[in-house]
Parts: sequence; structure tokens; C-alpha cells
Amino acid sequence: MKAMKLVLAGAAAISLASFAQAETYTFTASADYSGPFADVMPDSMSGLEAIVDYWNAEVGEGLGVDVDLKIYDMRYNSAQIARTWPSILRSDAPIIHLGWGSPDLVTLMGRLPNDKVPLLLGTAMGGQGWTENGWHFSTRPTYSHEFAGLFSYLAAGHDGPLKIAAISTQTQAGFVDQVEGVKQLATQYPDSYTLTSTQWADTAPVSLAPQMRKALADDPDVILVGGTTAQVIETAKAMEELGANVPIVMSTHNGLAEVSKGLPLDRIEGSYSTFSFAPPGKENLPIRDVFETYAPDGNWGTMAEQSAAQAILALRVLEQAVAEVGADNVTGQAMYDALIGHTYSEERLLGALPTLSYDTTAPFPTGEIKSSAEVVKDGQVVPVQGDWFAVPVLDKW
Repeated sequence: MKAMKLVLAGAAAISLASFAQAETYTFTASADYSGPFADVMPDSMSGLEAIVDYWNAEVGEGLGVDVDLKIYDMRYNSAQIARTWPSILRSDAPIIHLGWGSPDLVTLMGRLPNDKVPLLLGTAMGGQGWTENGWHFSTRPTYSHEFAGLFSYLAAGHDGPLKIAAISTQTQAGFVDQVEGVKQLATQYPDSYTLTSTQWADTAPVSLAPQMRKALADDPDVILVGGTTAQVIETAKAMEELGANVPIVMSTHNGLAEVSKGLPLDRIEGSYSTFSFAPPGKENLPIRDVFETYAPDGNWGTMAEQSAAQAILALRVLEQAVAEVGADNVTGQAMYDALIGHTYSEERLLGALPTLSYDTTAPFPTGEIKSSAEVVKDGQVVPVQGDWFAVPVLDKW
């Protein structure tokens, strides 16, 4: 018995020593708790936190690695990011930064190659970020690629080109870029798609009846609204006023979950939200199971899954870096090298993302890009289909 106690005591000491020697690496993240996306931020950050907790408990412990996630309220504001970033580099020495939207992109992309810290966004990439040899990346392609994937699905078997009318905001470069990408789609594939018109509107319009009257004159098959939630709601109200019923296509930041907070879903029956991660309601979704285990108080949905997908890719990249340089030697450069030139399978990404590959030619997944979508059916948000859409190849616009 005494010998057994000594053996157990020795094993415990070894276990404690291993834990004490675990290498800790910092992931920093941008949040917006006091800006335009404050209302969705608790759900969004719960996705990051749950997946990091899962990885530390079930993967990192076996590798002798622990991830310390530090979240900063950047207020979705470029000036705040610019002020905060130097202190993050000094105090945290992150090996990767998990960004949230275009302010992170436009503020940091120019300095990241010198800082040697890769930026990974969970939001779609803006066309202004489509450059080569950068250190800024996204789990998703551009918004226009995501729209193209859904449009390709809708155009299949359609009699003639799919007619697309757009509502956008001329003073917002990111929103204009979405339309430019859809123009490129129609230019490359004129037999399949036509952009019938673009109507410009305020980001928070009082009414869109005049714009919608002009858009509907071309008898479009879909109305693309990639800007704000307010624009989607006013587009739906304008169509009701004009006696029209055309499906609206939106993204995630202004998608079905957000619109439903201000408009009953039965008033946008048949409308779509499109993105490049799995629909939150998809059957057999492993990342949802992980989230529900490690974030019992979180609200699973579009925002939580977007961030969970971002986190699991970053963590799989860390695993690859550990395999390449060892658990004690991971740096931002090692993370960059591990992301570039490697393939991350849908299975390893817990079903949240399609199989992804990156190279130096673009800041988003290359090769066969895929997307997905949700639709309002009988007043409920459901996946359009169980599999991914193939996204048409788009030349840079």
C-alpha cells in the first residue's frame, strides 16, 4: 500500500509539473461593446470564449499548450484600434489577432507584416483588402463571393439570366464594393446574371418607396441589400406599400436574425441571408455541440457561430504551428507559415467551415470557394440546403 501511495504521489507530481510547464500563448480579439454592434457582441464573443475553452481542455492540454484569450473593446472604431494596438503588442505579444470587421482590416493591414502578427477576421473580406502577400486573412471570401454562391444556386434552372437589383449606400466604400463585385459577376457570366439597377439610399432611411419603385420597374428576381438592417426593413416595407413581393438577399451583419428583431419574419417570407460558414441550424453540426457544452449560457446563432468558426480555424493553425516548430517556439511568423500553404478540412473545423486552403495571392480561402445560406420558410429561418454552394470564380474587380 505504501508503494502504491508513492507511485500515485509521483504520478500526480509529474502531472502537476507538466501543467506548470505548459506554454501559454496569447490570442487577442477585437470586440464592440460600446459601438454599433454592441447588441450582438455578447453572443459573438461567447463563440470565441467557448471554442478556446474547449481547445484548452481537450486539445491544448495534450500538446502542453494553453491559449489566453484577451478581448478588447475597440468600439468598431479605427481610431480606437490605432490607439490600442501598440500597447497590445507591448503587453500581450499576441501570436494572432482575431478581428471584427473592416475597422480592424483598414487600420492594421498595412502594419501587420512589420508587426509579424497575423490578423484573422470572422467577417467577410472587403474588396479593399484583396491584396497579395498580406498578413490579414478572413475565414470568409468577399461579400460578393458569398452573394455569388447563392445567386448561382438560384440561377440553376432559371429561365434566362437571374435579374438582380441592388440597394446600397454610395458614401460607404464597403457597401459600394459589394455592388462592384456583383457587377463583376454579371460581366463575367452575362448568360446567367444581370444587375438591373443600383438604387442609392441612406444607411438609416426613412422610406425606400421611391428607390424600390425604380428597382421594381425592371422586374428583378431578387433584391440585394448588403448594407444595414434598417435598409432591409425599409426595403420590405416599401415592397408592401407597392404591392410587390421579391426575395431580399442580405449578409450576416444585417441578416435574418437581426431583421427579425425589428420585423416579423413572415413579412420577408422567402428572403435569404448568405455567408460562408455552416447555417447555425444545420443538422449534425459538431461545433454547435461544442458550443453548447462550453457556453451553456450563450445564445447559439449566426453571430456566435461566426466567431466560433473564426476561433477554431485559429486554433487549428496553432496546432499546425506546434507541429512545425514545437510547443515552445510558436510566434506570429510561425502562425503565418502554418496558415499559408496548408489545408484545413471541414472535419477538423468541426463542420463550421468548408475545407479551406490559403496562399499568398489573396487574404481569403483560395481554390474552390464555397458558401451557404438561410431562408425564411413558413415564418422560420432554415438552411437553404444541407450542403455548400459552389461559388463561381470571380476576377478581381
